[in-house]
Amino acid sequence: MDRTIVPFFNLQSLHQEYTNELKSKASEIIDSGNYIMGTQNLEENFANYTGASYCSGVASGTAALHLALLALGVQEGDEVITVGYTFKATVASILYVGAKPVYVDIDKDTFCMDPTLIESKITDKTKCIIPVHLFGNAVDMVALMEIANKYNIPVVEDCAQAHGTTINGQHVGTFGTIGAFSFYPSKNVGALGDAGCIITNDESLYKDISKLRTWKEDDIGYNYRMDNLQAEFINIKLKYYDKILQEKRNVAEIYNEYFTNIKVIKGAKHSYNIYTVLVNDRDIVVETINNHVQTRVYYPTPVSSSVPYIFNTEGLKNTNILATKQLSLPIYPSVDYRKVIETFRELADDKLCSFL
Repeated sequence: MDRTIVPFFNLQSLHQEYTNELKSKASEIIDSGNYIMGTQNLEENFANYTGASYCSGVASGTAALHLALLALGVQEGDEVITVGYTFKATVASILYVGAKPVYVDIDKDTFCMDPTLIESKITDKTKCIIPVHLFGNAVDMVALMEIANKYNIPVVEDCAQAHGTTINGQHVGTFGTIGAFSFYPSKNVGALGDAGCIITNDESLYKDISKLRTWKEDDIGYNYRMDNLQAEFINIKLKYYDKILQEKRNVAEIYNEYFTNIKVIKGAKHSYNIYTVLVNDRDIVVETINNHVQTRVYYPTPVSSSVPYIFNTEGLKNTNILATKQLSLPIYPSVDYRKVIETFRELADDKLCSFL
């Protein structure tokens, strides 16, 4: 086996096709002297891309979640149903508004929220549900929205890892009340810094969030604006995204012939922001594999088991299993997928596993 290491992520390769456009746009913005609150083009383009009526650019995915809950009026004493297997920003946003997270377990096939467990967690304090479209996979939003509509509970979809993920042709983030996105550099559509956005079909919520994201004369506001440079960079990357997404899906199809853990709900299309497999003896696998292929472990301690996010911890069997077995492999258009598969065959094939 050759001695080169397959990197987990390769932004230089990803940007190669449009580096000159990025540099040209940066120069244009610098010369303009206009650096803030000029994000309208991106907002219109991203709304069109997702099929939403409105989009508001913000400073990060975390800001998007926080603003969504503020706009919905979630406050101290309220409860928000979500998952414990996610990036901590999902749960932090709930704590920001003084509410309490109520965790439900994930589905062992999709690694996303299990909608069949939601109804048992609903109380008169439940004011929102935050499903997380994890790794680019999709929560069963049809089933989830039936429950949410039954109890008239608003839904904020955490789409931080799900640009391009669809269910029966409908983009995630448009099923619920609000969709929250991150454009962190490692996302499928990444900025060259921090950025995020919300999408919605509710004009009133859109206006409220657009006001809340910046300072106000007569009330408390937030410094949650997206800067113009990030907006224009994302615009360029969005232009090329269909091609990049298809190339990632092509790699995933090859992986799927060898690694068989990932499943999607009927009608869903995974966007493979992260490609995850399950392994036994993960520390041993990582130590061995990383000499040849860089891997990454996401959320080895679930948020639901992490201070200060520990609340209800019962009934999270699949969450806790995934935290001990999850391992992510490199997936991007130029990745040497042959070496990734060859490395597993030679060094870790007997460690691959499924949920038990």
